[in-house]
Amino acid sequence: MLAALLSIPLLISAVGMERFGALTLIWALLGYLGVLDLGLGRSLVQVVADRIGHAGHAGSPESEPGEDKAGQDRIGEDRGSVGTAGIAGPAIALMGAIGLLTGGAVALGAGLLADRFQLDTGTSPDEIRSSLLIAAAIVPIALVSAGLRGVLEAYQRFRPISLVRMTVGVLNYLSPLCVLPFSQSLVPVIAAIAVGRFIGLVGYGVLAVRQMPDLLHPGRWGRPSLRGLFTMSAWMMLNNLIGPAMLYADRFILLSLVPAAMVAFYTTPFELLSRLMVIPGALSLALFPLASSLFRRDPPALGRILDAGGHLTLAVFLAMQAATIVGGETALGLWLGPAFAANSATVLSILMLGVFFNATAYVPNTLIQSVGRVDVTARLQLAELPVYLGVLWLLAERYGAVGAAAAWSLRTAVDCGLLLVLLPRVAPGTGAVALTIGLRALLAGAAGTAGLLVGGPVGAAISLTGLLAVGLGVAGRLLRTRSWEKLSAPLRKSRAARLIDGTAADRT
Repeated sequence: MLAALLSIPLLISAVGMERFGALTLIWALLGYLGVLDLGLGRSLVQVVADRIGHAGHAGSPESEPGEDKAGQDRIGEDRGSVGTAGIAGPAIALMGAIGLLTGGAVALGAGLLADRFQLDTGTSPDEIRSSLLIAAAIVPIALVSAGLRGVLEAYQRFRPISLVRMTVGVLNYLSPLCVLPFSQSLVPVIAAIAVGRFIGLVGYGVLAVRQMPDLLHPGRWGRPSLRGLFTMSAWMMLNNLIGPAMLYADRFILLSLVPAAMVAFYTTPFELLSRLMVIPGALSLALFPLASSLFRRDPPALGRILDAGGHLTLAVFLAMQAATIVGGETALGLWLGPAFAANSATVLSILMLGVFFNATAYVPNTLIQSVGRVDVTARLQLAELPVYLGVLWLLAERYGAVGAAAAWSLRTAVDCGLLLVLLPRVAPGTGAVALTIGLRALLAGAAGTAGLLVGGPVGAAISLTGLLAVGLGVAGRLLRTRSWEKLSAPLRKSRAARLIDGTAADRT
């Protein structure tokens, strides 16, 4: 986020609003194509973590959540015949092949995509086409990196993962600044981003091989059945396709309705606020393997995890929402100038509401997937997609960037509510906590919406009063239950146990 704060004003000043709008769309394209891995990345985490966790429990009757009996038997057979590299190696190789095919498709369609940008202030279709060709080369790098990162996540190597991710994230924004003294074209800018992604690939590769040396020796992989992995990854793939489609559809619909320069008034605050999702994302990253294990061994633990993780997320993002109300427009003015803030302040406030609901939905979404019901989240997104696209088009056509922000935030609010309703059906014992979190999120959202509708200092006062009331309830819950201690204790124990069992698994 700090790198974005530093680089975005310089990039806009150097390349112009039109080119920067095109750059944000290429970033969005990379973000979407980076998840076209057939769901293997997320599934790989669960399957490898399951192997590590069961290494010291031979003959355990516990099975993969969400799989049919045949799939469970196949996974069980695999545990006894091959090590973790026997699953991870072929899966990563397949992800690389998918990346090459996807990147090749982008390269073949670069000309058509370039014509859709319709820029008219010095950015030629050839420049866009060349930039897309470089972006196509990033796709296989991104997918292989995701597979290697999945291996490290399964071993709960979060510290080195974070160091590599931070490095890649910083280079994503700062590396383009290194080429601006020589050229204002998008081509070297995208090339600089590609170099940063390659550095990340090397970093993940070194760490993964140190953790799992047999990754470099395909002859030791054995001949595992990957059908069990594909059973879970099929639903993961549907999630990976629909989720980013809803995340990035707003930008492309806006581009078809308003000039590219106007898209930046929407994408810039969106890019900034989306960086806040690293907070619930990091929590969910740790909860995913933990909840999957505890669901089988201690089902009531899911209610405790939801209580701790959900209320902690609410506390953080209530503070974020209040800070946006108090100083969002001022911060935008200081960062990008008064003219930009005048066009983007309302968009920022509306998007912050959506980010609040999106963050609140992370923990229930993770818990549903951790018990093996990936199909629930996939079906939910499939039902939401056509409704969201219709509402998005109508509001964006009528209200521009403000309408797109309202459509996205409304969709995240509905999604959050539905996840909290569905969670108790797949994870009994979570109903009371889900209801509490849902009501508090609803009250906070209503306060923020009321403030936006009233506007001015009075509207800000209404929003802050509502947020304060909800925040006091959340703080009281955290203090009474000491939720963080209850959550962090099993996290620490789980990590220690996995490290021990993982060492044993590697020896066997």
